[in-house]
Formats: sequence, structure tokens, C-alpha cells
Amino acid sequence: MTDIVKSTLYVVIPEKYLRDSVEAGLPDEYDVSFYNDLEAYLSAANQHHPDLTLCHQTLLEADQAVVLASIKTTSPETQVLVIGPSRPIDTQISALKHGARGYFDSALTMAKLHVALQGVLHGEVWVERHVISGLIDELTFAPELTEQQKQALDSLSPKELEVSELVSYGQTNKMIANKMVITERTVKAHLTNIFYKMNIPDRLSLAIFFRDLQ
Repeated sequence: MTDIVKSTLYVVIPEKYLRDSVEAGLPDEYDVSFYNDLEAYLSAANQHHPDLTLCHQTLLEADQAVVLASIKTTSPETQVLVIGPSRPIDTQISALKHGARGYFDSALTMAKLHVALQGVLHGEVWVERHVISGLIDELTFAPELTEQQKQALDSLSPKELEVSELVSYGQTNKMIANKMVITERTVKAHLTNIFYKMNIPDRLSLAIFFRDLQ
């Protein structure tokens, strides 16, 4: 029988009670490592590059942009979910803009945490609906993308254009894969190429750009 490959999850939470809750509540489909502080986490992530990182909000409060940048620089492919008590919409939007894939309210159940981690692992964003609305409003009124990015449209393949349009309609990687009859891995590969060619940092910015073209 083939062994099931578990997703690697690094949890960086100083508070023992919450660490214990996460450890007890997650299903046995993650290879989980726990860290009390960022220094130990970054050292480990630099060597092993986990699929997922769950980072407590208190570790970001000194300088959220710098801390998230250090995490993404150390392990660029790692998807980061921030966990902590309920925070203002601006704090959650800031986390998304600086590279996190979502903000999870620690008052929610551990079953919900598993759903959030799976969504983030598969390229989705996990935040409350009103936070997404706020972020879209903010990006809608941001300066237009450069002329160079618009010209880069010509460099996209037909498949990449189709993926981009489906992203702009709010389709998930799984939905895109099913519609285009390709694997989710291929969808991710197309997105990586699109981000590079268009000089666009993330999925939401891509969706805004293509929505404005319609």
C-alpha cells in the first residue's frame, strides 16, 4: 500500500494553551512541527520549507510587513495563515497585502481551522467576507497597472488567458482544473507563469486586473 504523503505544517504560537488546542484538534493528515518563537521557526523553515505555516498574530505586531517578508523570503512556496483573536479589518487586510493567505479567528473551532488550512493549501484565501469586500474596494481604487503589464497580455498562452479569466470570475483552482480538464498542479503552474509574465504579485490582483479588462 502506498503511504499517504502528509502536508507539512509548521505552527508558530508562543501561547501553550493555543498550541495544545491546535495539536489536539487537527486531523492526522499533517506532519506538524511546533515552535515558540520566530527565530527557531525561520531556522527550521530555511532547511525544510513547509507547505503551510500557522503564525500567531502577536508575533507580527512589532512589524507585520517585515515579519511576513522574512517568512516568505525564507520559504517562498510556503502558504501562511495568521491565527489570533479577532482583529480590525485593516489589520487583516494588511496581513493579506504582505503575503499571508488569510487570518483565522482563534475563537473558531479547530474543525474550521482544518477547513481554513486546506483552503489556503489549495490556493484560496481565508478571511471573513467583509474583509474581502474591503480589500477589493481598496484595490479597485488603486493606481492602474503599468502599460508594460498590459503589453504582457500578448505573451500569455491561450491556456494562461483562460486560467486568468476564470480566476477573475472567482473560480478556485479545483473548479478551474475541472472546467479545463487539467490537474490542479497544472493550474498552479499556469498561475506561476502568469504572475511572472504579468509582474502581478497574487491571485486577487490578477482577478482585479482581468475584471477591469471586461
